[in-house]
Parts: sequence; C-alpha cells; structure tokens
Amino acid sequence: MSFKEVVEAIRNMHGTVLVLTHHNADIDAMASAVALSQGLSQLGLDTSIGVAESVAKVAKKVVGDVKILINPDCSKYDNVILVDTSVPEQLAAVKNLRADIIIDHHPAGPLVQAAKVVCVEPFSRSTAQIVYSLLKDMDCTVDKSLATVLAAGIVADTAHLRFAGLPEFEVLTELLRIGADYGEVLSLLTTPADPSDIIAGLKAASRMQLWKVDDILIAISKLGSHEAPAARALQKLGADIAIVAAIKEDEVRISSRASDRIAEYEIDLSEIFNKVGELIGGTGGGHPTAGSANGTDTKAVDNAFEFILKAISKKVGKPYKKLD
Repeated sequence: MSFKEVVEAIRNMHGTVLVLTHHNADIDAMASAVALSQGLSQLGLDTSIGVAESVAKVAKKVVGDVKILINPDCSKYDNVILVDTSVPEQLAAVKNLRADIIIDHHPAGPLVQAAKVVCVEPFSRSTAQIVYSLLKDMDCTVDKSLATVLAAGIVADTAHLRFAGLPEFEVLTELLRIGADYGEVLSLLTTPADPSDIIAGLKAASRMQLWKVDDILIAISKLGSHEAPAARALQKLGADIAIVAAIKEDEVRISSRASDRIAEYEIDLSEIFNKVGELIGGTGGGHPTAGSANGTDTKAVDNAFEFILKAISKKVGKPYKKLD
C-alpha cells in the first residue's frame, strides 16, 4: 500500500488510538511513537503510547515524562498503529494484539497480512524519518522539541550517521532548520552504563566461543537475558561479529552486532537473521550490522549458531574455524 493511503487512513480515524511498538523499545521506536502520538493529538485524536514489556534504558531520555503503557490491551482502542516492527514475537506480551496500520522500515513481517494499511519502507534507515514525512503530509506542526526527538531516532538507527544515505541527511537537514538541537540529540543518545548490562557483557565474555572466517573474528555466547547489550560489549572488545543468545524456559532471543568492515564481504546480518528466526520457531531481521531473532524453540540455538557461521563462511568464501 502507498504512503498516501496511510495519510488518508489516519485522517479518517475516529475514536481512541494506540501507538504501539516492540519490546525493549529502542530510540528510533520511541522517537517514532512519541512524534506520531503528538501529531495525532494535533488532529484531535485521543492517543496513547504502548510498548511490549519495556522501554530500553537508552531510550528513556527520549521518552522524558511522556506516559508509556506497558503491555496494553489493544481491544480497548478503536485504532492501533504499530511502529518500527511487524513481527508478533516482538509483541508477545501485548494483550489482544492487532495492528490496523503499520509504519516500519524493517522488512515486512507476518502482521502486515492482517493490517488494513501498511507503510513498510526497508530502504529507509529509520522509522523516525518515515513518521516525519507523514507528519508533514498531515500538516502537523513539528516544533524544535519534536524535531530534536525525530533527529535522535534517525541518528541512533544509522549508528551515528555511519549508515545514513542522502535521504537521511536531507531529513536531518530539515529538522535542523526547524530548530533541532544536535547537541541535545547526542545527549539523548548518551546514557550511563547500566550495571546489569556490564555484568551481562562480562558473563558473555567468560562463556564465549571464538570462531574465525578468514580474518573475521566471531564471538558466540549464551546468557539468560540482556542479549543485546552483551552482544554490543563483545563487539566493543574486538569481535567483528558478536552473537549472543538469551535462553529462557519457553523463549529464545538471539542478538548480534558487527563492525562496519563486514560490509567489505557483503555480509548483511538482517538477511541471515531472517532465516535464523525460522530456525528457532519465530521471526528475525534487523539491520546489516545488527541482526536479531526471537523464537520458541530453545533447543535449536546451536543449529542457529551453526547456520550463522555457514552463512558468513559462504559470503567470505572461506571455511569457519574454532579458535582455542
């Protein structure tokens, strides 16, 4: 469906609206949800913002004092707009889950099939830039504060603009002209290290296996939680690709982070993790240097790890070897 259909569908809305996003909602997700909610309020709609499970610590500055509902009940709202995901596993804790409109920049997930209107633009580097375009088309006012929040979403999801292209810089320029404070943007992206994240990183390091494909170092580890910060920690330690699985009683989440140099080998973690999601009985995707997957088959983790190693090996054209 087209961008214009989303604008028309929003303009024709009546009643209450829930703007919903995924679990452990990151900066782009929260910037998009907050900005869209404020825009809808300008149109006279009664809006609420909801997330599955939690808001990521790094995104709490973006939220500020805005009220966020945890695991809301979709049946209580006349309209549900889902932003920054279309994957049901990332919303498992939400009650009576549905999505009437989906706005996202990731590859389309299963929820798009039942949605009334969909705006999925995988070529966009952030959902925030899509939301900004929607707000403009709906003649909503984007003030300095909102421009700063949207800019934070773009900068965060492009790894501080390392993966930004011309469209992202064009939108960011517009936001700066409105009055977005880039110093404040950087402040929103900076958060003190959380002790639990530090512990997760140290545990992941103590349990990790090291593999090598040509000159690419791959670190693999297992934890009970905090898989994303642990993967970031392993990548900062020097791994070109870090992969961490959080295994719970009936759920597994696998997160990965990689350095920019994997682009030299045309490795795209989002493509690899799309298949990983299927292997663990769920769904996956992400970004070229940050893939993730959620599923229910906790016994398939080792098979998923092996698949990732084989996929990287195939791209590089060299065998994978375990390092002692």
